[in-house]
Amino acid sequence: MLRHNLTRVQLGRRHGVTSDRITQWLCLLKLPEEKQREIEALGDNWDRRLVTERELRREQ
Repeated sequence: MLRHNLTRVQLGRRHGVTSDRITQWLCLLKLPEEKQREIEALGDNWDRRLVTERELRREQ
């Protein structure tokens, strides 16, 4: 963002995600390194079916 003088909205558009997602990523970078490593160790979930908050709300 700083290198290219982009806003969160512009960065999101560039990467095909929302500005809210950019905010979430930036918040993750503020976590202590130990927590970041724990999250990284979880791996990606692209191949696994995840339960979303929206799906959980629908069941209530």
